[in-house]
Amino acid sequence: MEEKIITLVTSSFQHAQVLKNILETEGIECFLQNVNVIEGAVNMGVKVRIKESDLEAAIKIIESIEESGIDRFREKKGGRPQKPRILLPVDFSDYSDKAADFALEWAARLNAEITVLNVYFNPIINTLPFSEAYIYDANLDQMLADTEEQAKADMKEFIARFKERASKAGADLQIKHKLVRGVAEDEIVRFSDEYKPTLIILGTRGKDRKAADLIGSVTAEVMELARVPVLAVPEDFNFQGIDHIKNVLYATNFEESDFVALNKLERIVKPLDVTIHFVHVGPDAGSTWTKVKLEGLRNYMKDRFPNSSIVCDYIESEDFWIGLESYIRKKKIDIISLTARRRNLLTRLFNPSVAKRMLFHTNTPMLVFHQRTIITS
Repeated sequence: MEEKIITLVTSSFQHAQVLKNILETEGIECFLQNVNVIEGAVNMGVKVRIKESDLEAAIKIIESIEESGIDRFREKKGGRPQKPRILLPVDFSDYSDKAADFALEWAARLNAEITVLNVYFNPIINTLPFSEAYIYDANLDQMLADTEEQAKADMKEFIARFKERASKAGADLQIKHKLVRGVAEDEIVRFSDEYKPTLIILGTRGKDRKAADLIGSVTAEVMELARVPVLAVPEDFNFQGIDHIKNVLYATNFEESDFVALNKLERIVKPLDVTIHFVHVGPDAGSTWTKVKLEGLRNYMKDRFPNSSIVCDYIESEDFWIGLESYIRKKKIDIISLTARRRNLLTRLFNPSVAKRMLFHTNTPMLVFHQRTIITS
């Protein structure tokens, strides 16, 4: 009887190829499915396929890779910048422009430095594998040079427009820019670890896009991996100016990490004239125990932040999304925030995180913290 072949993970071509190489080095047979690299584009739905009998060993290998990454992070010694910093990753699309408008006004309120980052396509790391050899384009060097030159031209045009908007708004900001070649989500996170921004602001596609367009979203991956707060601005969000941001919601589950995130949230939105809504959603949200915990949270926040406008509320709903969306409409919430918790390997492979699901479920900007988030201002 032929052994069953299963999908270990679905990822970008770059990540899938790296994983394939590691697994084969460890003696696990695997192959890639749905490899379809088109010039100038990267397939984000590549499947890594293995024998079912190798699943346990493969998972242990991946877990060891993740754990080594965690150890490296723990070894890093964090220093804090002297002034707030905003990292603005862009790909020169329309939704990058929406995020840029948001970042510009927020930076003016924080008196923050802005660094605009673009990660452009690298044809070398996207060479298509074929059997044991590689298909190598004889014009690869020229392609790489052309890609880099185009990225430089696009960045120059973007920075010129960005500085002009800042000047018209009367914002005296320090604006820097950087071009990096590689995989977007990897390089954004890597640069963030070095730059240590107060906040990453980046755009994302609207919720009406096809599901296939959302697979492997750079925004979702950055939210998953970044160690600083990430604000995702949907392209369909009707941004009318920072003065129109009045209500910020934080979805709490009364965990210890929530209280850490609340302190960070308050510091980030402090320059804005906003009301912070701390909300718990669940089928038993109206229970006596939930009300007691909400009252404790309310007292804590009032003592900790006496000058902030704070609302603590509960939403009793069997469906998290329906309950939350109803509250967002009723209270005219402008930003949703929550803490993204580190999930185990199997959960990450087969189930999207709450933050990722919300990202593709709403046109409201979302501010995500991480359990290991480092605040730098």
